[in-house]
Amino acid sequence: MNLSITAVILICLFINLCCYLYYRRRFIRLSSEICRYAEQVMGGRHVPGQQNQETITSKVLMELEKLETATAFQLEESKKQKKELQEMISEITHQIKTPLSNLKMYCEMLSEEGASFSRQSNEVMKSQLIKLEFLLDTLLKASRLETDMIRLEPENSRVLETLAAAVNNVMRKAELKKIEISVDCRPSVLLFHDRKWTAEAIENILDNAVKYTPENGSIHISVHPGEMYTEIRIQDTGKGIAPAHINDIFKRFYREKSVSQTEGLGLGLYLARYIIALQKGYISVRSTPGKGSRFSVCLPKRI
Repeated sequence: MNLSITAVILICLFINLCCYLYYRRRFIRLSSEICRYAEQVMGGRHVPGQQNQETITSKVLMELEKLETATAFQLEESKKQKKELQEMISEITHQIKTPLSNLKMYCEMLSEEGASFSRQSNEVMKSQLIKLEFLLDTLLKASRLETDMIRLEPENSRVLETLAAAVNNVMRKAELKKIEISVDCRPSVLLFHDRKWTAEAIENILDNAVKYTPENGSIHISVHPGEMYTEIRIQDTGKGIAPAHINDIFKRFYREKSVSQTEGLGLGLYLARYIIALQKGYISVRSTPGKGSRFSVCLPKRI
């Protein structure tokens, strides 16, 4: 009886040992295959022979390929952001360097013995300080919006009042270039929107229009209520935008090479679209080089 029990125990142990050795061998083989295929996948080489198979190896490879694709995308985005950051720093440095150099020059002139402080010198220094303030204020607004430090507070209010606030802030620049700005909007038109930030967005579009519209040009603003959206249309007689750059003008710090000498950071239209998008709206553009552009700011009647 004891011998039978001992024999059974030994047989069970032998079977367990065989099973252990068998599955250990299979596990080692599977691990080796996965490691080998993983090296190929992470190296950018696909393993077509293992795809679409109902095996553990195939499933692991599919997940690895997904991981490789996601990692490659993140790496590409990281490189892109790094390049954008370098371009941003370069652009900001260039924009700030000019007024600082001018201020430094005038300070050195005033420090010279016998130098007089003329009204013209005062005006130049004042304009350079205003430019610096504008650049820093624009950067601060962009930073605060992107980090959600600013909360939009939409309310049902008159569109005409929002347009008036935007137009008033660019009227001085328009008058200097003899550009006529006209508004076609019924006082009764209401829209659920944030008045302050929507005016900021429209002002940025108008500022751009004034900047790139030649003297004696015109800018026409009209409002078109619809069933779902209210469209604020801004038509100018400016230089227009080439079709290849229509989608680029809303990118952060984008400056077209042909206008690189014009003052600006390339943030105005970026901020305008960002503000409108926060209110579930959108901006579309139609433009003909040499004939002008039409910006359509569309905001939903209810968010």
